[in-house]
Amino acid sequence: MEDLILIVDDARFARRIETKALQDAGFEHIVEAKTAKEALQIFEEQAPELTLLDITLPDNSDLTLLRTMIKIRPEAKIVMNSAIGQELIIQDALNAGARDFITKPFKEKEFIEKIVKVMKGN
Repeated sequence: MEDLILIVDDARFARRIETKALQDAGFEHIVEAKTAKEALQIFEEQAPELTLLDITLPDNSDLTLLRTMIKIRPEAKIVMNSAIGQELIIQDALNAGARDFITKPFKEKEFIEKIVKVMKGN
């Protein structure tokens, strides 16, 4: 698969789990960022097909980065993820432009199903 996926998470362990799940599913072009600043630079320069974005980062602890990315590329496919799966947070993320929300920890099969669905535009 040729599509670039950006994983944004300050936790190295979380990035590794997501990367492995994606690689196991056949996704090969994956880049990682651990801060909002780094993520925004990659997002602007490389225009990933999909961005997996953790809500809580050292330099961004709300939906500001999501909103910024959507302003830059309204068609961007961004899937939020967080260990905080409160309904209000999920709804706020979807209202702000996220295509889906994944609560951590996740089952690999369900994670990949959501990723494929968003990448196909469904």
